[in-house]
Amino acid sequence: MADRDRDWRERRRTLALTLVGRLYPYEQRGRPLGWLFGAMAGGMAFGSPLGAMLVPVVGWQGLFIVVGAAGAALLLALLPYRSFIAATAQPVTGTLRDLLRGYADLLGSPRGQRTYGFVLVNSMFHSGVFTWLGVYFEQKYHLGAVGIGLALLGYGVPGFAFGPVIGRAADRWGRSRLLPIGPFLGALAAATLLLDFPMVLAPAVAMVLSLGYDMTQPLFAGIVTSLGGKCAGQAMGLNVFTLFVGFGLGSLIFGELLRLGFGVALGLFAGVELILALLSLWLFRSEVPAPANTGRG
Repeated sequence: MADRDRDWRERRRTLALTLVGRLYPYEQRGRPLGWLFGAMAGGMAFGSPLGAMLVPVVGWQGLFIVVGAAGAALLLALLPYRSFIAATAQPVTGTLRDLLRGYADLLGSPRGQRTYGFVLVNSMFHSGVFTWLGVYFEQKYHLGAVGIGLALLGYGVPGFAFGPVIGRAADRWGRSRLLPIGPFLGALAAATLLLDFPMVLAPAVAMVLSLGYDMTQPLFAGIVTSLGGKCAGQAMGLNVFTLFVGFGLGSLIFGELLRLGFGVALGLFAGVELILALLSLWLFRSEVPAPANTGRG
C-alpha cells in the first residue's frame, strides 16, 4: 500500500513538474518549483502528525474518507483550469527507437550526465540516512514511536518554509551558487549524528538534513525541465526513475553498512556527500543566470 501510494504521488509530481516546465522559461522556474516542492514538503511535515491526531477521533477508515474528500475537493477546485492545463500538452509521436534515442540524448550530454548522476547519489544519501534515522534514535536514545515521531517532526519544515525563497534565489543568482550548499548541509547533519548531542536537538538535526535535500533535488529538477526540450515529460520521468532507484539503493546500502555499526555507515555516507558538495562547485559552475533571451541558466 505504501509503495503504491508513493508511486502515485511521484506520478503526480512528475506531471506537475512537467507543467511548470511548459508554463515558465528556465530562468523563471526556480520560484514556482520552490512553491511546488515547498507544498510537498509541508504536506509531508504536517500530514503525518495530522493523521495521527485524527485516527483516534475518526478511526483509520474515517481517515481514508477524510483524505478522499480532500482529494475530491482539490479536483473540483482544478476543474475550471482543465482547458488551460490541457493547452500546455504537446502531441508526442514517434517509434520505440525515437523513445530510446531520447533517453540516449538525455544521458549523452555532459549536462545530463552530471545532473542525473547527482540526482542518483544525492537521493541515495538522503534515503539511506533518513530511512534508518528512526532506528538510530531508538537505539541511541531508547525512544518509542511517539518520541521518534517528535524527533523527526522537523523534517519537511524547511522545504515548506523556505522552498519559494530557495527557488527565487536560484532564479536570481543561479543554481551554481546554491547547489553546493545542499550537500554540505546533508554531510553536516550526518556528521552531527556521530556526536553525543542532547535529544532535544534531534528535530534541529532533522531540519538541517531536510534543508540539504530542499537545496538539491528541487534545483536538479529545474535543470531537468530544460534538458528534454519538446520531450520534457520524458526528461522528468527519467529524473523520477533515477530518484527512486537512488532511494532504494541508499536504504539498502546503509542497511548493509549497519553490520559495521551506525558510526561507520554515517561516516561513509557523510564523506560521500561531502565529496558530492566539492564536485558540485566545479561541475555546476555553468548553471548561472542567463540573459533573458536565451532561456538557459
